[in-house]
Amino acid sequence: MIAEQYGLVYKRVTIDDIELIRYWRNQPFIRDAMQFKEYITPEMQLKWFESINNKENYYFLIETEGKPVGLINCKNADPVTREAEGGIFIWDLDYWNTPIPVFAALTMLEGVFEIFGASGASTATVAQTNAKALQFNKMLGYEVIKGTENNEFIKLILTKDRYLEKTAKLKKAAHLYCNNHSKLKLTLTESDDLLSDEMIAYFRKKN
Repeated sequence: MIAEQYGLVYKRVTIDDIELIRYWRNQPFIRDAMQFKEYITPEMQLKWFESINNKENYYFLIETEGKPVGLINCKNADPVTREAEGGIFIWDLDYWNTPIPVFAALTMLEGVFEIFGASGASTATVAQTNAKALQFNKMLGYEVIKGTENNEFIKLILTKDRYLEKTAKLKKAAHLYCNNHSKLKLTLTESDDLLSDEMIAYFRKKN
């Protein structure tokens, strides 16, 4: 599956991408901000891919100007609570202080809350010391879940109502910044057994 919005392209991760992701995930400036800090071997990376290559997990390469610059995901979707955990990391330092991380987050949240219309909430896990990531998530509307503030990592949650409230101005600004090219476009490039029921219904409705 390929998604396009705000001038960016998001390609769902395939086995051909995992060594690129492993290379960047092992870089100290990325690894040090993650919960799992061990060096990732090719065998570990393959095992990881096999665990996420399903309809409960959506991992996308973020591409701009024809090159991949990061990874964004919606993972571990719970069919009962309708909650899923989001995550993003940009490995190309040239894009850290640009609108790209915000655009990517807005696209993923639109997928979570507006395509997966019954979704209950999006959650995130951030290191206490990562002030920039905490600020970024709070700007999107995430709130700290009580009882997690004193741990090394804290959990945050974003409900649909709060998403609609907090991202309205961001989406309007993104729309203007991208010269009105802000409509989310999805293209199916893989078999339906890797898509959730909601995603299948979305594509059938569009077609």
